[in-house]
Amino acid sequence: MKIPPFKEINPPTKDGFWINKKTKERFGGAYISPLLVPNLKRVEEGFYKAIKDKKFMKELNEELLSFIGVNTPIHFSPELTKLAGGEKKVGRIYLKRTDLHTNHSHKPVSAYSCCKLAKYLGFKKILTETGAFQNGRAVASACAALGLDLDIYVGANDAKKLAINKDISALHGANIIEVHDSTKSLLPAMAAALRAFQSEPDSMYVVGSCAGPKPYPLMVRTFASVIGRITKKQFKDLIGKDPSTIFAVVGGGSNFSAIAYPYYNSKKTKLYGVESAGLGIKTGKHGATIVGGGKMGILLGMQSKVLLDGENIAKSFTAASGLDFASQGPEVAYMHSIGKIKFLATKDIDAKKTFMMMAQKVGLICAIEACYVIHAAIKEIKKIGKSKQNHLIHLCGSGEPNVAQMMEFMKKRK
Repeated sequence: MKIPPFKEINPPTKDGFWINKKTKERFGGAYISPLLVPNLKRVEEGFYKAIKDKKFMKELNEELLSFIGVNTPIHFSPELTKLAGGEKKVGRIYLKRTDLHTNHSHKPVSAYSCCKLAKYLGFKKILTETGAFQNGRAVASACAALGLDLDIYVGANDAKKLAINKDISALHGANIIEVHDSTKSLLPAMAAALRAFQSEPDSMYVVGSCAGPKPYPLMVRTFASVIGRITKKQFKDLIGKDPSTIFAVVGGGSNFSAIAYPYYNSKKTKLYGVESAGLGIKTGKHGATIVGGGKMGILLGMQSKVLLDGENIAKSFTAASGLDFASQGPEVAYMHSIGKIKFLATKDIDAKKTFMMMAQKVGLICAIEACYVIHAAIKEIKKIGKSKQNHLIHLCGSGEPNVAQMMEFMKKRK
């Protein structure tokens, strides 16, 4: 199989903004120290050069197919279809099995692509951040394969949660730096990685989300959209048309953009993003930037929707480290603002129950992040209640790193 070519369907302005023409809201940009400008300019110019370089893109696509294994299957799920009400009432539910990638998540696609770009541009070392260690593990694998050094910045609290991914990253040769600032989670880890990028001109920063200053939201989305481009072809080959709906979990936006980007202008496919409702939206302890009423703000060099506590950045709350992000990627937030994406939210307890259901009724150990979207999708599909529909859920990762966490949950329920 060949990877379908990329087509830009939602370009930002030259300054890196997506602008809502009705509200005048501007999403994206680069709110950064002048010291970072030369580094970011080198990355941006190199990115545009690389994606026009036929040799580079041919090699990259071949390696994404062979090394990452991006051509993962889509299959019908009779169990989830039955749970939602049955085929005669709701149509069919399909799963895109991105959990079957090398390193078992959606992260390796953009991670490997960005590291390949870094080598193309002559960088010797990579700097990155991680929350659930899915991005850290993916970048570590890519750096090992491409011969690049790596520093991974991780919040001290997150570093304790997913030991297997942390250990695998270390086995790949990564230098892991725990960040003890502020919430000791993903946001301060990203901030620390950006500071290091400013002071290490021979290193390239690789962000794990469609977030940060330009060109990162555009660059990560462009590379990650390989998943969606392949999915679009696969689904048409499978049933002869595009899906009626696509459901994907949203933290910083890379997972959602990866699967949904080729459908951004579709009139036939409705897009759903799912956030973490934590203990419940009304409690204030959640990670739902959109559903929870986030306001426009500036964070990590970008302007987007941000969770605020008064004038300060709020602490996001979720059982899933990969969703512990008090903001939203600018392009995804923009797409929601113009009505292209409907957002839903799932409580932590419901995601955990869905993890157990998927393990015991479907036979799959799914990433806890994926369980937020599965739960919300089933509820929404029941509400839609139309037969002859074909619904697609993005199963974004394996839950093997979450097993210890879920065993504790299972013991407490007995």
